[in-house]
Amino acid sequence: MEIKVRVPKGFVLEKAVCNHGFFMMAPNCWMPSTKTLVRPIRLPDQRSVRVSISQPSTTFLSITAPDEPSLYSNSRVIKDQVKRMLRLSNADKEQLKKFHGLHTDAAKKGFGRLFRNPSLFEDLVKSLLLCRASFKESLELAEGLCVLQKRLNIEKGVVDPAKRGRKKQSFCVEESWGNFPSPQELAIFKNAILLNKKCNLGYRAQYVHELAKNITDGKIRLMDLEKLCDGNELYQKLMPLPGFGDFVSNNALMCMGFYDAIPCDSETVRLIKQVHQREDCDKKNMNVMAMEIYDRYAPFQTLAYWSELVDYYENKVGKLNELDRCLYKNVGGSAIEKTYISN
Repeated sequence: MEIKVRVPKGFVLEKAVCNHGFFMMAPNCWMPSTKTLVRPIRLPDQRSVRVSISQPSTTFLSITAPDEPSLYSNSRVIKDQVKRMLRLSNADKEQLKKFHGLHTDAAKKGFGRLFRNPSLFEDLVKSLLLCRASFKESLELAEGLCVLQKRLNIEKGVVDPAKRGRKKQSFCVEESWGNFPSPQELAIFKNAILLNKKCNLGYRAQYVHELAKNITDGKIRLMDLEKLCDGNELYQKLMPLPGFGDFVSNNALMCMGFYDAIPCDSETVRLIKQVHQREDCDKKNMNVMAMEIYDRYAPFQTLAYWSELVDYYENKVGKLNELDRCLYKNVGGSAIEKTYISN
């Protein structure tokens, strides 16, 4: 089964995917040799189907899924989630145009569509996983959740999406992964201790479990959050959530198309010190310094910041779209620091 999605002029799949750590985190699987993104997509009935996304033409994407009759009626659902990941909405198009008008270097590179996940829940949880962890640790935490989801499906007797339609498809993905778990799948655990025993989230298990419970209990309505048009209002709703400090909340805002508040962390300090030669930058003043550097790109400060951050990473480890999965752990954090010192 093939679903085609028209793309705007100048769209390049690898640039829309390989620009943020989320694309490296399970269950996303970028295949450099074929420039293809492979991952499971969740259907309305909570089943998962593994899809392959490629760009055979400058004018459209090809989404390949198993050739099952039941999937044809869900082609719109699949297409919408892919468009969300790659920011192919009209609103995204307008933001990109405005950002490129302010940032000519980003325009020349075709940078500006920061990759995100098919659902806001996955964005929120992965933002928690990125906080106060090395990137290697964040990758392992995401993998643990996807392994858990597969185990839960096995217990329920659900068919593995990697096996569905295998004769007609060749997807090179981690066999141990399932999809990223839904709020309902994580909320079945009585408490965070039981969840942690299954996937080793550590102290984050409390935050992830409580988020999942609040969503399934109706205390947090993701659709209502996604409809908000005011970034400040959204920030105020996110900050009180357990684990949602400034970094996690601003990362969530970025995922939702609000780019004026940079999610600052140790990577920000490293970038400002080494690229902008501000040796006095530290965690106490990084927000102020980031504003001084990037406010001229308002309201797209985060996009300008990430444009530099991607360049910084690629100068150290090579093109992100060409990296083997085993090298993802070398992106960011102490791994970059060691590379910088050795050079």
